[in-house]
Amino acid sequence: METETPIKLKIPKQDLHSFDLFHTDISAAQEWVRDLPMADPKVVAQKLLSAVSELNRYSLPPEQRFAILESLASKLNVTLTNLNRHFLNQPLVMPEEPRQLAKLTDALQGQFCTAYSIVAAETLAQRDNVRDTNPAKLVCEATQRALHFAGLNILLTFQLNQPVASSGWLTLHQLYSLAEHQGLSSLPVNTQAGAVTTINASYLQSMLLGCCKPNQLRQSDLAAVKGALDEWSDQLQISPTGSPDSLFLIDLQSDQPPIYSSLGNAGNGQCRHIDTGKLINHLKQQKALDDDQGKSGLKLKSGLTLPANMLSHMIDALGNMSMRNFNRVRANAPLAVSIGLGAAHFRAAGERNFGKLLYGDDYLPEPSDRVATNPFLQTNDSDRDAWSQAKPEEDYVREQAVSEIDAALTHNIDLDENTRQAIEKFGPNVPEDPEVPVYQVELANVSPGGYCLNWCEDLPREMRAGNIVAVQEEHSDSWAIAVIRWVSALQDSHTLVGLELLSPRSTAYGAQAHKKTGALSEPQRVLLLPKIQLVGQPHTLITPRAGFREQQKVSLLRHGEKSLVQLTRQISSTASYAQFDFRYIKQVDGELAEKKHEPLDAPFDSLWNKI
Repeated sequence: METETPIKLKIPKQDLHSFDLFHTDISAAQEWVRDLPMADPKVVAQKLLSAVSELNRYSLPPEQRFAILESLASKLNVTLTNLNRHFLNQPLVMPEEPRQLAKLTDALQGQFCTAYSIVAAETLAQRDNVRDTNPAKLVCEATQRALHFAGLNILLTFQLNQPVASSGWLTLHQLYSLAEHQGLSSLPVNTQAGAVTTINASYLQSMLLGCCKPNQLRQSDLAAVKGALDEWSDQLQISPTGSPDSLFLIDLQSDQPPIYSSLGNAGNGQCRHIDTGKLINHLKQQKALDDDQGKSGLKLKSGLTLPANMLSHMIDALGNMSMRNFNRVRANAPLAVSIGLGAAHFRAAGERNFGKLLYGDDYLPEPSDRVATNPFLQTNDSDRDAWSQAKPEEDYVREQAVSEIDAALTHNIDLDENTRQAIEKFGPNVPEDPEVPVYQVELANVSPGGYCLNWCEDLPREMRAGNIVAVQEEHSDSWAIAVIRWVSALQDSHTLVGLELLSPRSTAYGAQAHKKTGALSEPQRVLLLPKIQLVGQPHTLITPRAGFREQQKVSLLRHGEKSLVQLTRQISSTASYAQFDFRYIKQVDGELAEKKHEPLDAPFDSLWNKI
């Protein structure tokens, strides 16, 4: 199908007159790939990057170019996987080596995207010279490959919390336009992995990933969401005309991700609507099944697991228009931040460690307890050797001391002055746990719903979307509880961090879950967020992500205080925590007192009346 709108793809000039790495035929390319040192992914990536960069500037027939690229790509996926292991799950501000590997990965994927784009464009321009294969099939396969690598770069950008590079979205839009204009976007095409997909599916996978609020997701969650969108791409529709369920709008001539249809102008003939209604219904069915199975998450065909909280996130992001509820106000004040559920618990407990919260300020574990929980102090009888079983104090009989001085030396230990002062300072007690770090960060803006932080220093490793944080404003004595909703790394070596305020205050507890066997779990840190009547917010419980579930009974513990509650409904969760509605059942101490004063046969008397 012809169009008056030109396709805007950046293709380098083919100005190289020779290519020296190998002969430009399939057998030579395959032999060159076999000789690559696969044990060193960095070297392999550099060699592949050099090869494909030169090929992009060397004139070749499109069929021959495609065959060579397929030979090179046979080792590419393994190399990319190995590279990802070196820079993913790193601090947001990465050390030099992982940062260089991330740039290498980005450049490699970008060059392969360009290489396959050249094949598609030249096949269209030289279709009469393509003899050994169907030109439409070659264009379709090359365009799908180019979309795949462009989508991998979009995923990488999101995983590194960076803004999408210039022309990143435009490249995806224009590749899709090329296929749509040729009537190829809905035809089945084989991927490099041997699966069957369509250009529509490859394109929409990246588009919908950009609609899933990616700055709120962790690296592993982003990969799982991308895999899920690929698996469920048949549930999506894209068309020039919208329907009531067309939540998103794409302008194929822009360098922008999809926007909400109600905020865009669909009068442009280059706009396309994405209908997510069918996908949302499918997600809700999958969520209902997962809820019945204990919220274990969905196992995808790719081998990845989509966590239960990601199902809720996708339903919310792809099914509803999300708008800001509060206006932001610029601010330039410091904010104290302590990151992690453990750190927030420490602040809420009045800067007491967990043991003192449960057992009082004078608490010190028994030596036997300290040994039991310290693997370096444990002993295993089966591992003992002859030396450990020896009793030199019993076997050795010292000869009579040569002198009184010698005898005194056998029983006295000389201490240096520093050691003696340390012992006198701490006495019989062990030192306190190391202080939980507090970061002083400048506010960029604030709203009643949260804070935007301008983080200029190196980010701590715990800085991840979905983590609980405790925050304290200037001139305030109390710590509020918030959650990291998004992280955005900017070009000028500083990072914006978005915090959503959960509660202006909290109470720290230990929690023991009641198991079906009647046993109690080990105490874990939880935070009780109080009821706020002004905004209609009920009391809730913040727990670790694992170990707690709906309808479970939980004992809440503090020194001198015990309560029995039941978790009723999980209202939110991330990879770091879960938040539950709950109801009080009865004060545990009161319940035990009642049972102590009951007649022994009281529970059975009520049964006789019913017979």
